[in-house]
Amino acid sequence: MRKFTLVSIILLILVVIFSIIGFASVENLEIIKIGLIYGNEDGTNVLNTVDTAFEFGEIVNDNYVTHAQFPNIKSFYFVKDDSAHVKLTGYADYASAIQIISQYNLTNYFVVKDQGFSIYSPAMSNDQINQAMSSLSQMGLATAKAEPNANLVMLFSGQVFFGYDASLGEFLVAPINQQLMGNPFSFNGKLYRGGIGAKRQNTQSLTLINYVRMNEYLYGVLPKEMSKDWPIEALKAQAVVARNFAITNQNKFNNYGFNLDDTVNSQVYGGYSVEGPISNQAVEETKNVVLKYDDMMVNGYYHSNSGGYTENSENVWSQALPYIKGVYDPFSLGAPNDEWSVSYSRSDIERTLNDQGYKIGTLKDFIVSDYTQNNRVYNARITGTAGVVDLEKQKIRGVFGYNTIKSTLISIIPDNSVVLTDGKEFVQSGPSQLTVLSGDNTITTVSNTFVVKSSSTEKNIPLVATSYTVSGKGWGHGLGMSQWGAKSMADQGFSFEDILTFYYTGTHIEQE
Repeated sequence: MRKFTLVSIILLILVVIFSIIGFASVENLEIIKIGLIYGNEDGTNVLNTVDTAFEFGEIVNDNYVTHAQFPNIKSFYFVKDDSAHVKLTGYADYASAIQIISQYNLTNYFVVKDQGFSIYSPAMSNDQINQAMSSLSQMGLATAKAEPNANLVMLFSGQVFFGYDASLGEFLVAPINQQLMGNPFSFNGKLYRGGIGAKRQNTQSLTLINYVRMNEYLYGVLPKEMSKDWPIEALKAQAVVARNFAITNQNKFNNYGFNLDDTVNSQVYGGYSVEGPISNQAVEETKNVVLKYDDMMVNGYYHSNSGGYTENSENVWSQALPYIKGVYDPFSLGAPNDEWSVSYSRSDIERTLNDQGYKIGTLKDFIVSDYTQNNRVYNARITGTAGVVDLEKQKIRGVFGYNTIKSTLISIIPDNSVVLTDGKEFVQSGPSQLTVLSGDNTITTVSNTFVVKSSSTEKNIPLVATSYTVSGKGWGHGLGMSQWGAKSMADQGFSFEDILTFYYTGTHIEQE
């Protein structure tokens, strides 16, 4: 029998883990969950309205199932419930429970979806619960006490009319008879497709989630990530990478109970209110189209403008992805944010670093100490009297602001920079690196302010810079597709497939 070496066993384990995590986590989604309110925000008492009426349903195996309909409810709030109730259990469906409430004239009682369907009383004290249970028992109804439940969510419209245990399923409220398609609803003053659900991540707040079909989610993404009036081939390319991004990042917010949020932390999503006919058409014409590298689903990173060079994934994040490789990108040149600059005084830099927890003392130097092969920052070094700070990869943008240092395709120029030439090449240098040869062949290192003179002007050059100018190109991390580059390619007649295969190395499209 052939023996496995330790290396072979480790490789086998890694293959199994990759097959479980790498592929099982990127299955296509028919219905996606988008977090609208979560974390430190609270979705309690946010108004939901519809022109028709609402119904209550559940997502089961990526399919929508209706459990109850409320033909007279056109608006409601989600509210928390931490009270005790009288509970009547054992009903097969909503209709059976409602019939009991009507038959026995149980005023202010309502149906709750738990393991099955139950009937709950209004919130009661222990004495009230005992009295109610006694009265109901005399009617021949089996009762129990429902203890306070930190997962209980109620629907309120003048009074509570329904409730559910949010820990027992993917429950939501949606426009009636639409199967999560068709008429939108209004949430917090904005229109959305699909439905809305609430979960209790803690006892203090409600997380609100938009349950929406993938294509209709993309209707609301494209106009927020790319102009909805751009050429349709650019929009189709955006639709494909946005679909890929949603699929490959669907576990990003698992701890909150949804797939993605509606901000730049995922993809910006504006719902029905932002849709446009051309962008919707682009989604429909690429329905179920995905981008792959061999059999691997591509993680669809994209950005605004490459500035002329995209970047390798390992030079921005940590993982080296075979399809995210830097390319020379002439299509992004001449677009907005093709070139930009921002200047900082020495005190600005010291204050910014101090606010971020970097105690460097008095600033002495600020340079790019290492570039990637695609001309982007790999490391920026800041030297002060109290120490040295290295800002690797995207950290320089995180410290100074992503909307200020718009990309890492930059150079840093101090105000005491001088350019030297030997007649063949030019070198930028600071005074501290200069030596001067005098007429008597004495060599002196520059140690103070010196003067550079031309035939008509002279300029004082300080030994220590008093300000720094960051000159850059492009906007964004530089990975994958440049959106302005995609527009330029579409304007020149390239197809969405041409665009995608240009920006994502070695890839192809597939219809799922």
